[in-house]
Amino acid sequence: MKMMTLGPFEGNAWLLGRKVERTVAEWKEPARLAIVALPNGARHEEYLAAVEDATGVPVVGATTGGASFTERGFTKTGVSCAILGGANVEVGCAAARELRADHGKSVRAALSEIDEATSSGGPRSGAPNSILVLADAFACDGDELVAALRQSVPPHTRVFGGTAGDGWTFEGARVFLGRKALTDAAIIVRLSHRNRVNIDVQHGFRAAEGGRDFTITDIERNVLKTLDGQPAARVYEEELSRLGFRSSGEGLLQTMAKHALGAKTPFGEALKIRSPLAIRGDGAVVLTGGLARGQVVRVVNAASDSLLQAAKSLATKVLGPLPAVSGSLVFDCASRLRLLGDRYREEVRALQSPNSPSHPTFGMACYGQIAKFGGSVEGFHNTSAVMVAWGESDLGTGPASG
Repeated sequence: MKMMTLGPFEGNAWLLGRKVERTVAEWKEPARLAIVALPNGARHEEYLAAVEDATGVPVVGATTGGASFTERGFTKTGVSCAILGGANVEVGCAAARELRADHGKSVRAALSEIDEATSSGGPRSGAPNSILVLADAFACDGDELVAALRQSVPPHTRVFGGTAGDGWTFEGARVFLGRKALTDAAIIVRLSHRNRVNIDVQHGFRAAEGGRDFTITDIERNVLKTLDGQPAARVYEEELSRLGFRSSGEGLLQTMAKHALGAKTPFGEALKIRSPLAIRGDGAVVLTGGLARGQVVRVVNAASDSLLQAAKSLATKVLGPLPAVSGSLVFDCASRLRLLGDRYREEVRALQSPNSPSHPTFGMACYGQIAKFGGSVEGFHNTSAVMVAWGESDLGTGPASG
């Protein structure tokens, strides 16, 4: 499996199409899939049509949580693209529609559509599979989405991706398939390949110093209703103010998203972190994924240096074992972008390999991160960076790094 990138690109859709067309024509590999990251306010379907016309392959993607990047740098207002290809790669993709109503039913229908569209009736014999998923953050419970995927694919399948953002406005996101920008959907891409795939996840957050513990006393799926018997939003806001995290000119939801809730787990100091997506009128907080009644949570925080160190550690674990990196995909939390500010370019650089500097990299800021592989406990993450990478030769599917 090979990869090439284009961007960051700031031009219009027509210019993007011409640039993609020239770049693909010069590439020595057969293109199989295009991945596009766009800001929320762009003319999405115009860009998608331009890329599809220029490549002649399936196009998938999503709106970002504020930025996208390649090995050349990042953009908040432009476009980033990746082209996956290679002679030994097969791609099938479909949209899991009406996701909000029933995650399992939607995922099963999309996977069946992929099977039916594959000429052999299924994945290429003997080829390992990976699943890339991009979902509307406002239509899914991340934990339920990952659970539905795990139940519908072979246990050894590596699942990775993220939930689409909307530039930190928390009003609505889009995912892309072909020429269409969709809501209430998840895009599922099955990649059949023979490359070793390394995958890991890091975050660098910890419980805020001086923070208090709160017990979840009422929660329904991913809707957190009460903490210590009081409306969750009120308790959460009071704690953010007490810790000095509230600032003028920033909405409460945006502050919450930078300082999510971390639940204690049986795994030492590891935290299961869940970020908010909405505050309801009744004082409930809608989270990106579910937690459980009785779990103890605390507001989390991260210093810039901790985030950058986590990015370096992630790159070392995923890229270090590969003598030559053919490509990497990164699904980064939008909260990291907001906390790092101008230092975000340092994180983009930290995600490069010392063994293969300037290897093809495609990444986007999103509202939730997905990484499920052998040995992993959690599949859905917040405040994290997920990296997936593969080497240049067909080595077979090796163990996940870490």
